[in-house]
Amino acid sequence: MIAFFRLAVFGLIGLSVLYGLVLIYARSVRREKLEKDWLREGSIGAQEDYVSQGLAEYRRSFAKKLILLVYIVPIVTVGLVLYVVNFS
Repeated sequence: MIAFFRLAVFGLIGLSVLYGLVLIYARSVRREKLEKDWLREGSIGAQEDYVSQGLAEYRRSFAKKLILLVYIVPIVTVGLVLYVVNFS
């Protein structure tokens, strides 16, 4: 039982680090895309305003919520494997 708790604690720590890295990467990719879009659209208005408005929309988007799958998929997979191994 202690091994399971150790797996859970270190697994959640690892998943949290991975989630943070994926979140930072996705935000930087979105920022680059918004900056390129601003240039392509003719550089109308302030670039920082355009990018900050786009990032505000991204924060509320479904794409950002999909990053939570970093937690869900491994936890469900480990739970399923444990169930199959122990109860089949």
